[in-house]
Amino acid sequence: MEQEEKRELGRSRSRNGGEKRRAGKRSPVPVLTAFLFLFILGFLGAAMLYVKKYMPTSKRADLSEYFDVAGDNVQVYLNDEKEKTEKDYLVVGRYKDGHVYLPYDFVYASLNKRFYWASDVSEFLYCLPKEIVKTNADETLSDGSPAFFQDGKQLYLNTDWIMQYTDLRCQQFVDTEQKRIFLDNSRGQYTEATLSGREAVRLKGGVKSEVLTMLSKGDTVTVLESMEKWSKVRTGDGFIGFLRNSKLTDIRKETAKSGFQAPDYTHITREDGSKIELGFHQITSPQANAGLDALTQSNSGMNVIAPTWFSLSDSEGNFVSYADADYVAMAHAKGYQIFATVNNFDQGDVDEKKLFRDTSIREKLIEALVQAAKDSGIDGLNIDFELVPESVGKDYVQFMRELSVRCRNEGIILSVDCYVPYDYNRYYDIEELGAYCDYVIIMCYDEHYAGSKEAGSVSSISYVDRGIQEAIAEIPKEQVIIAVPFYTRVWITKSDGKLSSEAMGIRRAQEWVKQKGVNLSWDEELGQNYGSVEDSDGRKEIWMEDQKSMQLKMKHIREAGVVGVAAWKLGQEPDGFWENLRMNG
Repeated sequence: MEQEEKRELGRSRSRNGGEKRRAGKRSPVPVLTAFLFLFILGFLGAAMLYVKKYMPTSKRADLSEYFDVAGDNVQVYLNDEKEKTEKDYLVVGRYKDGHVYLPYDFVYASLNKRFYWASDVSEFLYCLPKEIVKTNADETLSDGSPAFFQDGKQLYLNTDWIMQYTDLRCQQFVDTEQKRIFLDNSRGQYTEATLSGREAVRLKGGVKSEVLTMLSKGDTVTVLESMEKWSKVRTGDGFIGFLRNSKLTDIRKETAKSGFQAPDYTHITREDGSKIELGFHQITSPQANAGLDALTQSNSGMNVIAPTWFSLSDSEGNFVSYADADYVAMAHAKGYQIFATVNNFDQGDVDEKKLFRDTSIREKLIEALVQAAKDSGIDGLNIDFELVPESVGKDYVQFMRELSVRCRNEGIILSVDCYVPYDYNRYYDIEELGAYCDYVIIMCYDEHYAGSKEAGSVSSISYVDRGIQEAIAEIPKEQVIIAVPFYTRVWITKSDGKLSSEAMGIRRAQEWVKQKGVNLSWDEELGQNYGSVEDSDGRKEIWMEDQKSMQLKMKHIREAGVVGVAAWKLGQEPDGFWENLRMNG
């Protein structure tokens, strides 16, 4: 028993000694555990940062903010751009009874300016080559939908109706709260691509940008703009956003297709194919008709004469006529076509707003002019309406459209006189006039006119060049006639600085230069001879129109390939001067 107790005591001491030895040596496990914990924590933090920075977001964009419309309002895109008005307001269409209607102001400005609203009769007028289509609020399309409707002062046109007369591609997305319509009137090639897999279309370029829509493998998009890593695209479900380039495959060029059949606005040309050489004959009384033979004795080559026979006498569509049967017979016997000129200034002031905005007055004037042309046996009408206010520019153009329909149906040649185009007179719209009229005559004179604040040339070579280039940029050359002056101006600057001028025909100007002993020198920049002299009236200056300046003008006119030349006016030129204007050899 005693021995057993001793053995147990020994074992106990042995254990205690071992524990003491172990307690004196530290274990590495806690350190390793702490290091591993910190490593995992750091890895998770880095992973979270990576995800936050680089992983694509799936957050959806707020479409009500993106499209700016809701309910029956329709967002309007033209050539993939949100349309805005001149005042920077968004253009918004209307959805009504299953159709999208577009604001008339937008249609006129951006899609088709030939829809003319005649407010006095509450009708839209559309001029085709040989008829004027009239449409009122009760008119419906083949499916029974209204052609247009009015809401307050705003008119809305049915898109289907617009497309009957307009070369336009259209996609509508109306089965959604954010309704939109995509219109395309551009032509040529565009870029398409196919998606290689499922992908988000984003509001901006970047994986953190919000998602507009999801596309699937094989979907087609139109590529609007390509960048280094992203492309701006238009999707088949009506969104414009951004896709990663890595997801685009089979990138290709496509050509815009159109089944639209444009009306054929034919134009009357000279049967023998010759160029036009036209002389304006100013007629201010019946007796002036007797001067035809004397004025044209030396005008070899002239083949069209334009007597100023008709002049508006009021704003009601009435005019004075100096048409003369004997004149017509003599002109035709000389081989001339007759384009009788109609002006709005020889008989006093005309209120163009009343004249052009009143449908019945336009119709009355057109009918009377066409009847006068038929009765007199002339070949054409030449419209010379000057200083038309910008506020009625589109009404004036509509008058010309309507007149062209009647003239085309009657076989009457229609020409129109226009200024050299500048921004301030763009409302004369020579492109539209060229579409409807047979000829557009660009009056390349009065560069400096009676009321000018500075002295200068009536028709410098740069002014003529501008008239040529601006015209042929918008009208086929086969319809452009360039008018040149048979006159110049003597400018008088008095001692007090007051400026005035006197118009002189070329013949008289030559006599004046000789009488005053003016030394002329050639101005290369202006393409004219210039001279000045001092006398008791003050300083007098002249930019001379003469054979050298006219030959230079004609060189530029011929080289441009336009259809003809005109001259204002007969009787101001020296004998034989017309030879400088020859266009037909």
